[in-house]
Amino acid sequence: MVILGLAVHYVQSIRLPRPLLAEEAGKLGFSEERAMGHLKVLTSFGPKPVGSENLDHALEYIVRVLESIKSKANSRVFMEIERFRAKPGRNRLQGGLFKGKTLAYADLSHVLVRLSSKHSDDAEDNAILVSSHVDTVFTSSGGGDCGSCVSSMLELVRALSNIAQGFKHSVVFLFNAGEEEGLDGAHSFITQHHWNSSIRAFIDLEAMGAGGKSKLFQAGPDKWLVDVFAQTARRPSANIVAQDVFQAGLIKSATDFQVYREIAGLSGLDFAYVENGAVYHTQNDAFKLVRAGSLQHLGDNILPFLVEVASSPELAHLGTSQSSKLEMVYFDVLGQYMVTFTRDFAKLLYSSVLIQSLLLFVGSMIRADQFSLPALLLAAFGVILFWIFSLSSAVAVAALLPRLCTYSVPYLAHPILAVGLFGAPAVFGGVIGHTLGYKLLRSYLVRSIPNSASVTAETEKFMFKAVFLMWLLVFGLGVWANAGSSYIAMAWLVIPSIAYGLKESSLSKHQAPRQLSSWTLLLGLPVPIVLTSDIFLSLPNVLISNLVRFDRHPGGGPPWVGNAVIAVMISAILCLSLSYLMPYIHRDPFVRSGAGVWISLSTIFIFLVSLSVVSYELVPAFTKDVARGTYVVHVIEANMDKLSSESYISVSFTTPGGLGKEVQSLAESGFTCGGTERPDFVTFGVRKGCEKPSDLDEDLWQGRPNLTILSDHTVGDQRTTSVLLKTMSSNRWSLSIDTDRIQALHVDIITDETEMLVPKDDIAGIDGVHVLQFASGKNGPHVFNIELVWQKGISAEKSSKELLKLRTDLNVLTPDAAKTLKLLPDFCTLFGKSTSPYTLAYLSRLSL
Repeated sequence: MVILGLAVHYVQSIRLPRPLLAEEAGKLGFSEERAMGHLKVLTSFGPKPVGSENLDHALEYIVRVLESIKSKANSRVFMEIERFRAKPGRNRLQGGLFKGKTLAYADLSHVLVRLSSKHSDDAEDNAILVSSHVDTVFTSSGGGDCGSCVSSMLELVRALSNIAQGFKHSVVFLFNAGEEEGLDGAHSFITQHHWNSSIRAFIDLEAMGAGGKSKLFQAGPDKWLVDVFAQTARRPSANIVAQDVFQAGLIKSATDFQVYREIAGLSGLDFAYVENGAVYHTQNDAFKLVRAGSLQHLGDNILPFLVEVASSPELAHLGTSQSSKLEMVYFDVLGQYMVTFTRDFAKLLYSSVLIQSLLLFVGSMIRADQFSLPALLLAAFGVILFWIFSLSSAVAVAALLPRLCTYSVPYLAHPILAVGLFGAPAVFGGVIGHTLGYKLLRSYLVRSIPNSASVTAETEKFMFKAVFLMWLLVFGLGVWANAGSSYIAMAWLVIPSIAYGLKESSLSKHQAPRQLSSWTLLLGLPVPIVLTSDIFLSLPNVLISNLVRFDRHPGGGPPWVGNAVIAVMISAILCLSLSYLMPYIHRDPFVRSGAGVWISLSTIFIFLVSLSVVSYELVPAFTKDVARGTYVVHVIEANMDKLSSESYISVSFTTPGGLGKEVQSLAESGFTCGGTERPDFVTFGVRKGCEKPSDLDEDLWQGRPNLTILSDHTVGDQRTTSVLLKTMSSNRWSLSIDTDRIQALHVDIITDETEMLVPKDDIAGIDGVHVLQFASGKNGPHVFNIELVWQKGISAEKSSKELLKLRTDLNVLTPDAAKTLKLLPDFCTLFGKSTSPYTLAYLSRLSL
């Protein structure tokens, strides 16, 4: 099982195609050599947050490359290049990461390309969009996220510029800016640009790591796009399990796919790199980590797909749908073939299999001996004990690990250690639980079966059949939840059941029972292993990588929670995949002690070795490349009510766990570390970190924002307050509004000609707070008028509770913040995201 599983994982996720040189790919093919050349240049600019000169340089480079491609394009291909500067706008998504927020933007610049055939009169009426983002968080040069995507797009444009003469439709490429600030780039294009009405479908390219295979992890709702990808992709990598995990919120992230689906109602495909996920949004997301063959894999799949879609009349008939449901089931087999079917067909298939399985079980129980039903129930109880002991053993280790090690997640840089730390205890506990269930069942059968010679064989078979019940339950829950990934449970239920029927079924009640045949496993398990090994091995690795940014409110949860998530995941995968093998371990073919004892001793040994490695720090918990996510912020609090100020350095960590070695030097430098109720960064709060007062010089004080009440009046039972906000030199800010008192919001940009940013609209909040996030280019506005409409019946009297909380950010490293960064070891790296502050943040509050 292990060998086959690892081989499948290697073929499906690890093995990459050979990168093609420019001369090998030719004019019509995709060359990774050319794409990597673009990536090297784009990463050389450094971090490219919205409003930075680095982003301007990257966009200018993209335009230069596109102009060069245009000059060499096929004479029968019409290639249009456009720089697009978006008007101020606001984006209010209904679900996911940005629910309960208003995402506003201004002065965003994008680059667009449209390729069409000069010999097709109506080619521009219908288009497929290929979209990715040029901007990065302020901490990353974007080797993976998403320089790898943009570089691949440039090479796709080059190839298509020599192919598109036969297209019936056009292909639009969007190199957008603003994705990292709340998907603003995609929103501004799809709501403002004059090409938006021609878009019939889209591809979104993303990265939640650096390199590896570009995996399809969200798709639909239209079936045709998925079918075309399945037919044309040379090396498909796709699985609906990733979609189920992503949409369930286990991975806290969002992509432009949500905007195109929710705002425009388009059908599309969402691809992402997930290898090296621990470097996501840090300085380690660099060019050097993008493995050779990564970009070639993307190009080999996307290029033929685009050629087919742009040449097919079907594209023109794709409609829009506001439904959030993605109605396709899809998965690849060994990275060579794709299986696709609709949810409607899945319901029929899954329901049919479920009903037939239930009928078979009920029928077999009716025909069986009178002792069979109690025996099957006892066997099922044994499987329950198997799960309970396995999960509890792994979770117990997860809870103890922070007490035994310096860091709560000591395996982050070496994920294989998680197998020894959590997998070994899970197997050990599972063997104990299963053995208890086996002995209970055997003792019952000894009393119930006259022929004692057949007791061992009957015990094995009832324990084996109980696993069918387990998978039947898992399958039934998946069907009930309408999970597309229920095909996994179906495979583990149906194929072994058929093998069992072929090898184990008795033709007569008088036939003497025999031990389970090894051929039952050899026939029953290969297909489920091939279908699920890559998922079972990849998913824990992806979730372990996410531990770098697991703590969304630094220090806000127990240090063992992240470990518990990984422990439960690994334990559940082992319980599912090893369940059919467990009935075999109670045999005594060679030694008197049986296989269970030797398995138990082996797992104890593996666990103790792994625990020794992490507790004695024989390998580091973090490395320079797989570092601990860190916030270092120079905070200036400018209290508008008390007309006072405070300046300090705040250090906190997104990677869960206590404050370890990295804070020793901070403590020696005057930092106070431990629990704290501040600062409140509007979008999140630090619960445990380190702080140190910092001198406030005049230049920093001059950069503080200003909140001024322009008017506050009540007409009838309706109170309205107007506030003037001056953000000074900041182009990025977040404002939280108390929705217990405020029901509607209206924001104007104050310039020579006042522009509306947020129309007057009711606002909804999460936990009584609505957050307005704003980001703009370097020429964006700095003065805003905010009109607040109060809930009716609210008294006009003053209240001590803050009505507004404001954070303005500057991408400036102050001397004190720079000194703090030098105090931290190499394994601490700044982490950035749309809701986190830059290295200089001003905090203001306004009460009424």
